[in-house]
Amino acid sequence: MRLQDKLLTQMTRKGLNGQKLAKLSNVSDSEISRIVTGKSRPGLENAFKLARALGVSLDYLADDALDAEPLPTASPLNPEDREILEAARAIGVGRTVRILENVRIIGYEVGMRRLLDAKPMLEIDDEPRSVTAHLPMASQSRVNSA
Repeated sequence: MRLQDKLLTQMTRKGLNGQKLAKLSNVSDSEISRIVTGKSRPGLENAFKLARALGVSLDYLADDALDAEPLPTASPLNPEDREILEAARAIGVGRTVRILENVRIIGYEVGMRRLLDAKPMLEIDDEPRSVTAHLPMASQSRVNSA
């Protein structure tokens, strides 16, 4: 299928005319008209903008040999891994690294139990007679023993 046919098909599916696509893609209305009539082929930048505005891949739009949108590649992450990644992004890099380092030291089973149960953990500092209480995702406080 030719580029102009794909463009027209996608415009029809999305309920767009040339002017609406021009606004969405930031490609001039006259350029879109030339492409649709087969008088010109877009450059890489305009083809990318059009593909994005139409929600299709650049490969599909530009490759006349493709009659259908290529199947998206499956995410290598399962839902549990994706949830962990989203949580790591939410708490920030510093905290994520600290959690992972602690899990590496104390072991996966203990680390996961502590994270999931959200129970306070105790860590003994190098200072004599001093204990630091750590709460997952909470502020730290010092407790000095007598």
